[in-house]
Amino acid sequence: MPTIVSRLMLVLGLLGPALTSVHAQEVNADLYDAVAPANSAFVRVLNLSSGVVDFGLSSKKTAQKVGPGQLGAYRFTPPGKTTLTAGSARIEPDLQANTASTLLYTDGAITVLKDTFVNEPKKAQLAFYNLTDAPAALKTADGKHVVVDPIGKAQTGGRMVNEFKIAFAAYAGEQKVASFDEMFLKKGRSYSYVLLPEGAGYRAISQANAVDPAE
Repeated sequence: MPTIVSRLMLVLGLLGPALTSVHAQEVNADLYDAVAPANSAFVRVLNLSSGVVDFGLSSKKTAQKVGPGQLGAYRFTPPGKTTLTAGSARIEPDLQANTASTLLYTDGAITVLKDTFVNEPKKAQLAFYNLTDAPAALKTADGKHVVVDPIGKAQTGGRMVNEFKIAFAAYAGEQKVASFDEMFLKKGRSYSYVLLPEGAGYRAISQANAVDPAE
């Protein structure tokens, strides 16, 4: 029987045909299974503010601190009406079981990106976020192969890939605008690639996704 975490996967495959863009993330398999009850909902914060933000849930005793320009770990909570706070912002969504969301926190406001669950534990999963004003694509570092087709602002596209070590880059048309750190992509794990505006240019974030077990 597949684990709960094996269902928290992106839909798209690097070694197969491209599918439609989705808002999707998933989490560290070992940690997830160790701490998260069945039918949980998962939420994390991408802090786009200039200061540290406290991310709280009504079901948790402690807040998670997320640094400026950083992507926090997922927090799990029972499904249902839940109070979520990030800095001075507060929302009360009705979270469904076996769902996940990423909250974009900017200047006292929260934007919710919904995630997608898919069962495919034999691949590594990746998601590319474009938070700039111009369409951007995720490609191999040399620009020869498209990994995620161009997506617009506040959109996410993704792929499933075989286990291997690789570096990616973000491209606006034919121009490379940002490079992501090389990572070893492991099957059953998931990874986030975020393109952010910074001054007159761009900034890149890449990391393996995880779950925060704190109560």
